[in-house]
Amino acid sequence: MPTAANSPVKVAEFYERLSPFYHLIYPDWAASMRRQASQLDSVIRELWGDSIKTILDAACGIGTQAIGLAQLGYRVAASDISPVPIERAKREAASLGVAINFTIADLRTLSASHSETFDLVVACDNSIPHLLSDDEIRVAFREMYRCAAKGGGCLVSVRDYDPSESGTKVVPYGLRADGDRRFLVFQVWEYRGRIYDLSMYFIEDGGGSECSAHVMRSNYYAVPVARLVELMTEGGFRDVRRIDGRFFQPLIVGFKQGSWP
Repeated sequence: MPTAANSPVKVAEFYERLSPFYHLIYPDWAASMRRQASQLDSVIRELWGDSIKTILDAACGIGTQAIGLAQLGYRVAASDISPVPIERAKREAASLGVAINFTIADLRTLSASHSETFDLVVACDNSIPHLLSDDEIRVAFREMYRCAAKGGGCLVSVRDYDPSESGTKVVPYGLRADGDRRFLVFQVWEYRGRIYDLSMYFIEDGGGSECSAHVMRSNYYAVPVARLVELMTEGGFRDVRRIDGRFFQPLIVGFKQGSWP
Protein backbone atom coordinates (compact mmCIF):
# COMPACT_ATOMS: atom_id res chain seq x y z
CA MET A 1 0.00 0.00 0.00
CA PRO A 2 1.97 3.08 -1.18
CA THR A 3 2.13 5.89 1.32
CA ALA A 4 3.34 9.47 1.40
CA ALA A 5 6.98 10.35 1.99
CA ASN A 6 8.25 10.48 5.55
CA SER A 7 7.95 13.65 7.58
CA PRO A 8 9.24 14.33 11.10
CA VAL A 9 5.70 13.92 12.43
CA LYS A 10 5.17 10.62 10.62
CA VAL A 11 8.45 9.12 11.84
CA ALA A 12 7.73 10.34 15.37
CA GLU A 13 4.28 8.72 15.29
CA PHE A 14 5.80 5.42 14.13
CA TYR A 15 8.15 5.33 17.12
CA GLU A 16 5.48 6.54 19.52
CA ARG A 17 3.39 3.49 18.62
CA LEU A 18 6.41 1.18 18.58
CA SER A 19 7.88 2.33 21.90
CA PRO A 20 5.86 0.06 24.27
CA PHE A 21 6.76 -2.99 22.17
CA TYR A 22 10.29 -2.13 21.07
CA HIS A 23 12.02 -4.52 23.50
CA LEU A 24 10.12 -7.42 21.87
CA ILE A 25 12.18 -6.99 18.70
CA TYR A 26 14.94 -8.76 20.66
CA PRO A 27 14.66 -12.20 22.29
CA ASP A 28 16.27 -10.66 25.41
CA TRP A 29 16.48 -6.86 25.26
CA ALA A 30 18.70 -6.46 28.33
CA ALA A 31 21.19 -9.03 27.05
CA SER A 32 21.13 -7.45 23.58
CA MET A 33 21.79 -4.04 25.10
CA ARG A 34 24.88 -5.34 26.93
CA ARG A 35 26.13 -7.26 23.89
CA GLN A 36 25.73 -4.34 21.50
CA ALA A 37 27.51 -1.97 23.89
CA SER A 38 30.40 -4.40 24.20
CA GLN A 39 30.65 -4.77 20.43
CA LEU A 40 30.54 -1.03 19.83
CA ASP A 41 33.07 -0.43 22.59
CA SER A 42 35.45 -2.88 20.92
CA VAL A 43 35.24 -1.02 17.60
CA ILE A 44 35.56 2.40 19.27
CA ARG A 45 38.70 1.39 21.16
CA GLU A 46 40.22 -0.20 18.08
CA LEU A 47 39.75 2.95 16.00
CA TRP A 48 40.14 5.74 18.58
CA GLY A 49 41.97 4.10 21.47
CA ASP A 50 40.95 5.59 24.80
CA SER A 51 40.24 9.02 23.31
CA ILE A 52 36.45 8.69 23.19
CA LYS A 53 34.91 9.91 26.43
CA THR A 54 31.65 11.57 25.34
CA ILE A 55 29.07 10.10 22.97
CA LEU A 56 25.92 11.51 21.40
CA ASP A 57 23.40 8.85 20.42
CA ALA A 58 21.48 10.83 17.81
CA ALA A 59 18.73 8.24 17.25
CA CYS A 60 18.41 6.65 20.67
CA GLY A 61 14.88 5.21 20.63
CA ILE A 62 14.23 3.56 24.01
CA GLY A 63 17.95 3.64 24.81
CA THR A 64 19.27 0.32 23.52
CA GLN A 65 22.74 1.62 22.61
CA ALA A 66 22.82 4.76 24.79
CA ILE A 67 22.16 2.92 28.05
CA GLY A 68 24.58 0.11 27.28
CA LEU A 69 27.38 2.55 26.42
CA ALA A 70 26.68 4.60 29.55
CA GLN A 71 26.96 1.42 31.63
CA LEU A 72 30.47 0.98 30.21
CA GLY A 73 31.50 4.40 31.54
CA TYR A 74 31.02 6.69 28.55
CA ARG A 75 29.39 10.07 29.20
CA VAL A 76 26.33 9.81 26.99
CA ALA A 77 23.80 12.30 25.69
CA ALA A 78 20.93 10.96 23.64
CA SER A 79 18.22 12.35 21.41
CA ASP A 80 15.37 11.10 19.26
CA ILE A 81 12.74 12.62 17.02
CA SER A 82 9.87 11.34 19.21
CA PRO A 83 9.18 12.25 22.85
CA VAL A 84 7.50 8.92 23.70
CA PRO A 85 10.55 6.63 23.32
CA ILE A 86 12.60 9.35 25.04
CA GLU A 87 10.33 9.08 28.09
CA ARG A 88 10.68 5.31 28.13
CA ALA A 89 14.47 5.61 27.70
CA LYS A 90 14.57 7.93 30.72
CA ARG A 91 12.69 5.36 32.81
CA GLU A 92 14.91 2.50 31.65
CA ALA A 93 18.09 4.48 32.34
CA ALA A 94 16.86 5.49 35.81
CA SER A 95 15.98 1.87 36.65
CA LEU A 96 19.55 0.86 35.81
CA GLY A 97 21.15 3.76 37.64
CA VAL A 98 22.82 5.44 34.66
CA ALA A 99 22.83 9.19 34.01
CA ILE A 100 22.05 10.26 30.44
CA ASN A 101 20.96 13.67 29.18
CA PHE A 102 17.97 13.03 26.90
CA THR A 103 16.55 15.57 24.44
CA ILE A 104 14.24 15.64 21.42
CA ALA A 105 16.01 16.31 18.12
CA ASP A 106 15.69 15.60 14.39
CA LEU A 107 18.79 14.19 12.68
CA ARG A 108 18.45 16.93 10.07
CA THR A 109 18.66 19.74 12.66
CA LEU A 110 20.80 17.98 15.25
CA SER A 111 23.19 20.85 16.02
CA ALA A 112 20.29 23.16 16.91
CA SER A 113 19.51 20.91 19.89
CA HIS A 114 23.11 20.14 20.89
CA SER A 115 25.28 23.22 21.31
CA GLU A 116 28.30 21.28 22.60
CA THR A 117 30.38 18.79 20.61
CA PHE A 118 30.95 15.11 21.38
CA ASP A 119 33.90 12.83 20.80
CA LEU A 120 31.65 10.43 18.88
CA VAL A 121 28.19 10.70 17.31
CA VAL A 122 26.33 7.43 16.76
CA ALA A 123 23.04 6.43 15.12
CA CYS A 124 22.38 2.68 15.13
CA ASP A 125 19.75 0.15 14.11
CA ASN A 126 19.03 1.48 10.62
CA SER A 127 17.81 4.91 11.67
CA ILE A 128 19.52 6.76 8.79
CA PRO A 129 17.36 5.18 6.00
CA HIS A 130 14.23 6.78 7.49
CA LEU A 131 15.54 9.75 5.51
CA LEU A 132 14.21 9.08 2.03
CA SER A 133 16.71 10.84 -0.22
CA ASP A 134 20.44 11.32 -0.65
CA ASP A 135 19.97 15.04 0.04
CA GLU A 136 18.30 14.44 3.41
CA ILE A 137 20.93 11.89 4.44
CA ARG A 138 23.72 14.25 3.41
CA VAL A 139 22.16 16.99 5.58
CA ALA A 140 21.99 14.57 8.53
CA PHE A 141 25.65 13.63 8.16
CA ARG A 142 26.61 17.31 8.01
CA GLU A 143 24.69 17.87 11.25
CA MET A 144 26.45 14.90 12.83
CA TYR A 145 29.74 16.39 11.65
CA ARG A 146 28.90 19.70 13.36
CA CYS A 147 28.20 17.83 16.59
CA ALA A 148 31.43 15.80 16.46
CA ALA A 149 34.60 17.08 18.14
CA LYS A 150 37.83 17.40 16.18
CA GLY A 151 39.72 14.14 16.33
CA GLY A 152 36.47 12.27 16.95
CA GLY A 153 33.96 10.98 14.45
CA CYS A 154 30.74 9.24 13.54
CA LEU A 155 29.50 5.64 13.71
CA VAL A 156 26.24 4.33 12.27
CA SER A 157 24.77 0.87 11.71
CA VAL A 158 22.45 0.08 8.79
CA ARG A 159 20.82 -2.81 6.99
CA ASP A 160 22.74 -4.26 4.07
CA TYR A 161 20.05 -3.97 1.40
CA ASP A 162 20.04 -6.27 -1.61
CA PRO A 163 19.76 -3.94 -4.64
CA SER A 164 17.78 -6.59 -6.52
CA GLU A 165 15.00 -6.80 -3.94
CA SER A 166 11.51 -5.85 -5.11
CA GLY A 167 7.88 -6.74 -4.53
CA THR A 168 6.76 -7.81 -1.05
CA LYS A 169 8.96 -9.41 1.61
CA VAL A 170 7.97 -10.88 4.99
CA VAL A 171 10.68 -10.56 7.65
CA PRO A 172 10.02 -12.79 10.71
CA TYR A 173 11.36 -11.92 14.15
CA GLY A 174 9.83 -14.79 16.10
CA LEU A 175 7.68 -15.50 19.13
CA ARG A 176 8.28 -13.41 22.24
CA ALA A 177 7.04 -13.90 25.81
CA ASP A 178 6.18 -10.82 27.87
CA GLY A 179 4.71 -11.70 31.25
CA ASP A 180 1.60 -13.80 30.67
CA ARG A 181 1.32 -12.67 27.04
CA ARG A 182 2.96 -13.93 23.89
CA PHE A 183 3.66 -11.88 20.77
CA LEU A 184 4.30 -13.04 17.25
CA VAL A 185 6.55 -10.37 15.71
CA PHE A 186 7.20 -9.81 12.02
CA GLN A 187 7.62 -7.10 9.40
CA VAL A 188 6.25 -6.74 5.87
CA TRP A 189 8.25 -4.73 3.32
CA GLU A 190 6.52 -3.50 0.16
CA TYR A 191 8.91 -2.01 -2.38
CA ARG A 192 8.21 1.02 -4.57
CA GLY A 193 11.53 1.25 -6.34
CA ARG A 194 14.23 1.98 -3.73
CA ILE A 195 11.64 3.25 -1.23
CA TYR A 196 9.69 0.60 0.65
CA ASP A 197 6.71 0.71 2.96
CA LEU A 198 7.32 -1.10 6.24
CA SER A 199 4.58 -2.54 8.42
CA MET A 200 5.66 -3.84 11.84
CA TYR A 201 3.24 -6.36 13.38
CA PHE A 202 2.90 -7.53 16.97
CA ILE A 203 0.21 -10.21 17.27
CA GLU A 204 -0.72 -10.38 20.95
CA ASP A 205 -1.95 -13.67 22.46
CA GLY A 206 -3.24 -13.47 26.00
CA GLY A 207 -4.23 -17.14 26.13
CA GLY A 208 -7.88 -16.75 25.19
CA SER A 209 -9.74 -17.66 22.01
CA GLU A 210 -8.88 -14.40 20.25
CA CYS A 211 -5.73 -12.41 19.58
CA SER A 212 -5.19 -8.70 19.04
CA ALA A 213 -2.89 -7.07 16.50
CA HIS A 214 -0.74 -3.97 16.81
CA VAL A 215 0.74 -2.52 13.64
CA MET A 216 3.04 0.45 13.00
CA ARG A 217 3.86 1.77 9.54
CA SER A 218 6.71 3.80 8.15
CA ASN A 219 8.91 4.13 5.05
CA TYR A 220 12.57 3.44 4.40
CA TYR A 221 15.08 4.18 1.67
CA ALA A 222 16.88 0.97 0.68
CA VAL A 223 20.13 2.87 0.25
CA PRO A 224 23.26 0.77 -0.43
CA VAL A 225 26.01 0.88 2.16
CA ALA A 226 28.47 2.03 -0.50
CA ARG A 227 26.29 5.07 -1.19
CA LEU A 228 26.11 5.87 2.54
CA VAL A 229 29.91 5.80 2.66
CA GLU A 230 29.91 8.41 -0.12
CA LEU A 231 27.28 10.53 1.62
CA MET A 232 29.10 10.47 4.95
CA THR A 233 32.21 11.65 3.10
CA GLU A 234 30.22 14.42 1.43
CA GLY A 235 28.98 15.36 4.90
CA GLY A 236 32.53 16.20 5.93
CA PHE A 237 33.93 13.04 7.50
CA ARG A 238 37.20 11.55 6.27
CA ASP A 239 38.56 8.02 5.86
CA VAL A 240 34.98 6.71 5.86
CA ARG A 241 34.83 2.93 5.83
CA ARG A 242 32.50 -0.03 6.17
CA ILE A 243 33.11 -2.57 8.94
CA ASP A 244 31.53 -6.04 8.80
CA GLY A 245 31.31 -8.86 11.32
CA ARG A 246 31.53 -6.73 14.45
CA PHE A 247 27.88 -5.81 15.01
CA PHE A 248 24.50 -7.25 14.03
CA GLN A 249 24.43 -4.81 11.11
CA PRO A 250 27.21 -3.37 8.95
CA LEU A 251 28.90 -0.39 10.58
CA ILE A 252 29.98 2.78 8.78
CA VAL A 253 32.56 4.94 10.55
CA GLY A 254 34.08 8.29 9.64
CA PHE A 255 36.59 10.60 11.27
CA LYS A 256 36.60 14.34 11.90
CA GLN A 257 40.06 15.70 11.22
CA GLY A 258 41.87 17.91 13.68
CA SER A 259 43.49 17.72 17.06
CA TRP A 260 41.74 17.08 20.34
CA PRO A 261 41.14 20.30 22.31
